[in-house]
Amino acid sequence: MTVYCPNCGHKARITSRNNLNDAKTVADLYCQCMNTKDCGATFVATIGFKHYLNPPAASTLQMAANLLNTLSKAERDQLLKGNPAG
Repeated sequence: MTVYCPNCGHKARITSRNNLNDAKTVADLYCQCMNTKDCGATFVATIGFKHYLNPPAASTLQMAANLLNTLSKAERDQLLKGNPAG
């Protein structure tokens, strides 16, 4: 992950991280500008998880299992035969 200095636009180094929640999905990143000659700013950037583009495999399997459990035996049999429309 690349962080850029909000002052001069150069790359910055993340020196530490402070998680703001137990799930570790929101954090403050303590950063230092690598342009030490002209800037050298230190700053805090906040990052956070927004949403999945593709859910983790375990979640996908659990969703499929939950959906299958809502079907009747006849509906599951139809689905397994490759004829979900009936």
